[in-house]
Amino acid sequence: MKRNQKIKIIGIAGKTGCGKSTVADYLADKLKPAIKIDVDMIAKEIYEEKKDVADKLAACFGQEIINPEGSIDFSYLGTKVFSDYGEMKKLNNLMFPLIYDKVERLIRQNSDKKFIIIDAAVLFDAGLDNLCDKIIWVKADSGKQESILKCKNINLAAADIRQRIKNQKIKIIRNKVDFIIVNNSTLKDLYKSINNIIIKLQTA
Repeated sequence: MKRNQKIKIIGIAGKTGCGKSTVADYLADKLKPAIKIDVDMIAKEIYEEKKDVADKLAACFGQEIINPEGSIDFSYLGTKVFSDYGEMKKLNNLMFPLIYDKVERLIRQNSDKKFIIIDAAVLFDAGLDNLCDKIIWVKADSGKQESILKCKNINLAAADIRQRIKNQKIKIIRNKVDFIIVNNSTLKDLYKSINNIIIKLQTA
């Protein structure tokens, strides 16, 4: 993909509940002009925009995946794929090429920005790392992950949260990671870690 070389694309990767979105939001707010690309949101948009995707999901996971009005039952889909790595792999094989194409298109459409932040647990799995100039890996211990996920999913049982954390398997290419943030402390400490990285991003 040919793009404006003045744009700096920053990938934010890490497991669920580690604070990736907080890091991405903070970077997008502090680095100007910037845009954040939320890959989870991109996936949901693809589900809504492409009827054939819903049909393929129903073929893979059963008609129960589709609500009566034709929309995707994301709660059911999440339970299905987070409980079985084989099911998750089927979903990824369907979605990753579509996600990559849409992210690439959004980058082209935002050529006026100086920074583009890609928030994606599946950054490496989907090949989005190949679009990035810098990559930040966000880590947290399981207790912190559970706390963050509970705040985001108040109706999800503690056992289901632990299962999601345990079953999530994501790829990381360590020699492509430029910065590591360990998010086990306070929000203030997290912001301090991000600020240190911002200085390096602005001077690189």
